[in-house]
Amino acid sequence: MKISRLASFCSKARGTAGRFRRDKRGVTTIEFAFILGPFLAITLGTMEVAMVHLMRSSVSNAVEGASRPIYTGAAGCATVESVKALICERIGMQNATKCDANLKVILEELDEFDGQRTAADANFDDIDNFVESGSAESTMLLRTYYRWNILFPMLSEAMGGEDGTLLVTASTAFTNEPFGSDTGCTS
Repeated sequence: MKISRLASFCSKARGTAGRFRRDKRGVTTIEFAFILGPFLAITLGTMEVAMVHLMRSSVSNAVEGASRPIYTGAAGCATVESVKALICERIGMQNATKCDANLKVILEELDEFDGQRTAADANFDDIDNFVESGSAESTMLLRTYYRWNILFPMLSEAMGGEDGTLLVTASTAFTNEPFGSDTGCTS
């Protein structure tokens, strides 16, 4: 009796398996489920990389644009706040409050390009803002460090960031114009 039950069960299982094998109605759904994860990962990763490159370009252009009023003397006596304001108004992707909180600047006068710079740590929180206006016709170096929050944290490590953030840096060197004052400030 047990053998006939087993044979009956096996016969029914074979029939069900055969029907399942011939039925093609759910194949598209299953294929879509397999493809959806990698497709979203590639799409979101591409968007994140594009946003980071756009931000790097934006910060670099902002630093170049902000340096002009400094080296012409039009910015007046440069302070940390004024330099940050010059840069933040040129970064189009952030509001002023968020930009100011995520931006560190170091503006210093160089005697020559000898490699001696104010130290800047790789950790954003350990970087100290420092601004020195410089005198007329002095060589200046403006370095900026912007903390960018990565949208997709699983890409953070692959992009060189830590804790869901990436440090975007930009710098420019310039010579102050002879703006008529030795202190670097004009009225």
